[in-house]
Amino acid sequence: MIGWRSSLLVRLLAVAMVTTLAAPIPAVGAQRERISVRVYVLDFDPLMDDGLPLTVDRGWGDPIALDGAYLADVSTASAGVVVQRIVRTTVVRAFPVKAGGFTFTNAQYTSCLGNSPPADECKALVDYGAVLNTAYDPRFGSACDALRRKRVDEVWLWGGPWFGYQEYNIVTPNSLCSDVTRSISVMGFSYERGIGEMLHDLGHRAEFLIPAGIGYSTWDRFDGQRQRYAQDFACPPEPDPTHPEVDPLVTHAGNVHFPPNAYCHYQYDRDYPVLSDADDWANYPNLTGRTTMVNASTWGATQEGFMVWWLGRFPRNLGAGSAGLNDWWRYVYPSGRASPTI
Repeated sequence: MIGWRSSLLVRLLAVAMVTTLAAPIPAVGAQRERISVRVYVLDFDPLMDDGLPLTVDRGWGDPIALDGAYLADVSTASAGVVVQRIVRTTVVRAFPVKAGGFTFTNAQYTSCLGNSPPADECKALVDYGAVLNTAYDPRFGSACDALRRKRVDEVWLWGGPWFGYQEYNIVTPNSLCSDVTRSISVMGFSYERGIGEMLHDLGHRAEFLIPAGIGYSTWDRFDGQRQRYAQDFACPPEPDPTHPEVDPLVTHAGNVHFPPNAYCHYQYDRDYPVLSDADDWANYPNLTGRTTMVNASTWGATQEGFMVWWLGRFPRNLGAGSAGLNDWWRYVYPSGRASPTI
């Protein structure tokens, strides 16, 4: 007797053969945009009691190497549409200031890494206004100075756990930086983590900014898994009533936490084949209904691989329609400079 998994695979293969026989409609327009983004990096890497920077003392990642990998992955995911360039990196040998003017001592910070539950000062957010308006490099000025002078388009903050960074922070015009009349993205990266988590942060930024531009009706057709964000973070060995199975014959692109074949958070390595219309979004707004079979092998069964694949499903065509821009990267990088290119 054929098991249910084997039967499912046979059904998927049959449908996949039908859906791939029809030639897909080419993506709209021969031209693509290029979005240029200039970045100012503030790397907070304080000296610890042994005289070593925190990254070296703890054996954590090198922000310069991570920056390079991130730039390459975003370029790959966007097919070269997004061109990010780091204008300047300032290394700060101190902890960033938090709300109320609090700054860690080495002992306080070390206790945050070992205590459970952590103290209130561990959980406090960084004071974004103070950080962005402080001239850590007197020759370059503050991040706000650079934004006002239009020398940069966004800011990346590097730090460790408990530094109080949000994954991303959208600074509205004339708020934390006076006389900066455009929205600015401030990324919060952790050198205790890796490139997958950097792309994860960018993904959540996209999940916020793109639906604000196109509406959730269109976004949910792309995502298809958004309702699962309400699930708890447990991951049972098999689907259950609170973590229901996906319909393998009808899936979309998924989202940052839930690939199209996932029934629980962060299931990037699930080897479960489903039919997805994710690739069809290259034709947006002229979707064809074409589906392809995907599972963990499609993106290499890693978080980084999935994020590059998922970001790579964003439409990137010229023009606009009733649902907004046809190039969704314009929403992800609102302060970047967009220009058409062949």
